[in-house]
Amino acid sequence: MVTPKMSTRRLLIVHCVILFVVGGSFYDIGTRQEHWPFSNYPMFSVVHRQPVLTWFRLFGVAPDGREVALLRYNDLWPLDQSRLPLGLRHIIDSPESGPQLQSALTDVMQRYNARRAKGEIRGPELRGIRLYKMAWTLEPFARNLDNPSTRELIAETSVSQMAAQ
Repeated sequence: MVTPKMSTRRLLIVHCVILFVVGGSFYDIGTRQEHWPFSNYPMFSVVHRQPVLTWFRLFGVAPDGREVALLRYNDLWPLDQSRLPLGLRHIIDSPESGPQLQSALTDVMQRYNARRAKGEIRGPELRGIRLYKMAWTLEPFARNLDNPSTRELIAETSVSQMAAQ
């Protein structure tokens, strides 16, 4: 059986594609960062040298001043711990984030207190909400899950601020 010969043009195109894929892979390995089409997901596009997680987290403020982490789906309904921080990050990155962020925090607190009044939530009544940007240098088996490396207050709202508006 005789194999058909590939045209010079097609052979050149095939070699260019192979060179692009292999060259791109070596470039990604050398720069320690992935690029499209090798990784089209932004969450996987940066190679971290240290296992650090940065995330936004909401804390409710009870009448006695104690902070309560809002982690459960019931506490944040209709959002959850993955969608809420992404939405808040989008608001924070917008040019006029101040009023929008205050409005979002107020909305979370009002929804929480309304659901609590209906008996859908067992937690304490909230007098305020605080948004923190937290970072964890991860340890094996998430031993430090409750102990973040850094905790930075981004915004807060309270019942007294709502009454003043």
